[in-house]
Amino acid sequence: MKVKLPSGKTEVIDMESATVEELLQYLSISQGEVLVSRDGQIIPVDTVLNREDNIRIMQVVFGG
Repeated sequence: MKVKLPSGKTEVIDMESATVEELLQYLSISQGEVLVSRDGQIIPVDTVLNREDNIRIMQVVFGG
């Protein structure tokens, strides 16, 4: 699957299928700091991803 990282870099990850949570763990990214989208739709961490998916991981910015 193609994964666009918060840095803007795109990586191709060779995983048959994995949940969003498993992908984030593989990439050592904390779930609480990002949102993940597939085809422009935000998806929950229990969503199963496939090899053909295009995923974008976006950094969440906190402030006040």
